[in-house]
Amino acid sequence: MEAEFDYQWKNLPSRDIEYTEDRKNEFLRFTKLNAFVYVASKYCLDAGCGNGRYTYAMQRLGAMRVDSFDISAEAVEKCRAINPCATVLDLMDAERLLYPVYDFILCWGVLNHIENPREGFRKVANLIRPSGGCLHIMVYHRDTQQTYEADRKQWPNLSMEEKLRLCEQKARNVGGTVHGWFDALNPRYNHSFTVPEVTNWFKEEGFTKITVASKYNININGWKVGEG
Repeated sequence: MEAEFDYQWKNLPSRDIEYTEDRKNEFLRFTKLNAFVYVASKYCLDAGCGNGRYTYAMQRLGAMRVDSFDISAEAVEKCRAINPCATVLDLMDAERLLYPVYDFILCWGVLNHIENPREGFRKVANLIRPSGGCLHIMVYHRDTQQTYEADRKQWPNLSMEEKLRLCEQKARNVGGTVHGWFDALNPRYNHSFTVPEVTNWFKEEGFTKITVASKYNININGWKVGEG
């Protein structure tokens, strides 16, 4: 799985993920959160950071500290280069070193692509600090699966150059970005979910306030209230 994402972050064009004020605006748009309340002066975690665009956004929004991790060595290298003030770890170090100290956790477009999304959610949710905090996740909606499945079937038969051209064509004709399409078509796992299913994950992990920020891709915020 690591190699799948290494190719993406090493070879795909970066013009659609440049580090500008647009990244802040994207973050605010899809989370629908008040950054002054939930990010500024907070300990934040970017779980599955990719190239670090939202690590960058959270720092620009005033986070006291942002930690990040990813399975891809190429992604980790890029994230570190762009975000020298963040602590950026590979997955093995993250599992060993991260503790439940975070006021806010972002897990955007990650759980779709791991073997056991529910277990991955549990691990991320358990990194919220005991006194409470907010978790935002994005996963694919089951109703959008037909958008990807025909292309995923032909994907293994394409060369890397053909895959890149297909993603460029999709971004141009359907919308989104080259990275977004590659992210949906290339990984081995491409799970999708319903809103009630994901909402129930939050409930099972003790989140008491849950809001759906958008449904095309499922963006959900959950708040866990601590004991003290």
